[in-house]
Amino acid sequence: MNHTRSYQKVIRRWYRPLEQECPECHRRLREAMTLTRRIVIRLDGVIKLTHAGYRCPDVDCPGHQRTYRSPVADALALPSFTFGLDIVLLVGRLHLGKHQTVDEIHQELLERLAPLGVTMARREILYLFEAYCTLLRASSEAKEDQPWLAQVKKNGGIIVSIDGIQPEKGNETVYVVRDALTGRVLSAENVTSSETAVIKTLLAPVVALGVKVLGTMTDAQESERLSVEELWPEVPHQVCQFHALRDAAKSAFEADKRVKTAMRKKLQPKIRAVRKPLKKQIPTAKPQEAEQLAVLDDYAAGILTALNTDGLEPFKYATVEAADLFDEGEASLQQLSKKGGLQARAVRKSWRVYRRSWPSGPPGQSNWRRSRACTAGCSRSHTSWTATGRKRERA
Repeated sequence: MNHTRSYQKVIRRWYRPLEQECPECHRRLREAMTLTRRIVIRLDGVIKLTHAGYRCPDVDCPGHQRTYRSPVADALALPSFTFGLDIVLLVGRLHLGKHQTVDEIHQELLERLAPLGVTMARREILYLFEAYCTLLRASSEAKEDQPWLAQVKKNGGIIVSIDGIQPEKGNETVYVVRDALTGRVLSAENVTSSETAVIKTLLAPVVALGVKVLGTMTDAQESERLSVEELWPEVPHQVCQFHALRDAAKSAFEADKRVKTAMRKKLQPKIRAVRKPLKKQIPTAKPQEAEQLAVLDDYAAGILTALNTDGLEPFKYATVEAADLFDEGEASLQQLSKKGGLQARAVRKSWRVYRRSWPSGPPGQSNWRRSRACTAGCSRSHTSWTATGRKRERA
């Protein structure tokens, strides 16, 4: 039995058509029916939507049976979809633009929707991405897109790129074929098989365009490689650089994940043991002492933040990111300890205990600094706990 979901904050909205009078007889339109009454989840809130349909009240009017809708209501979400169009577009951008996997997209959406009290299943990502591909395919046919064809002529041809998203082995895959030079989607299909014949069928609309193919790009899947070789035997082929780098870094990324898990398992109980008495002491302490205890609690919370940092293949390693955060925290604590004070000495002592607990040595040692060489170009993550601690130090 299905139960209606409840949400923490719901925005109630009622929509009517933009037209106010009948274009045939110019009589004022009246509400005739409720087209939609449903929940729509968007990034900016949960909307309880009521969409009213209007008609001309004159039964003798030629436009009497014509139902007028609200384009604003229709633009909020696709028919029968609970998640809004903005989330559909975000899923497509995260996968095609940032090459994020299903798990990474799922995690990011959970974080974005958490303030609304909304959760979603991992499987939902595939449905949303399929909807995204359908939108792209339905927006316009490539052979009718004259501005794009003009750009292709200017580029001298296209580079065919094939990419697939699959939630887990054994499930259907959504394949997207794009021109790597312009970014335009040329074909997109949800298929249950990845055989060479199926991929060739997926590429048939690209062949039908009759444009020059300068090169092909795949993620090294055998059926994809065989398909492009059979369709364009004289065209150079390249494995996607992102997939190649991700595969090359997979063993290092898995090792990094094991280190982070061991580190978290060893440090989290100690940090929680420090925070527990702090939480009890802060409400009853004197104002000056309470402020010092709050600073200590901020540092402890910062350590937890560092331990929960996630990596992203192929270049962002969780333990290296955590090491940077620990180095920032230690630099702040060194500045704090120079000012003296009992609390500063106590937190400095606790920090030394934490550093000795690292399974592969303290994060400030040279072996960690050498490991950062493989992450050149990756931006450091800065969290609010460091800034908060430093602000209170200056105070």
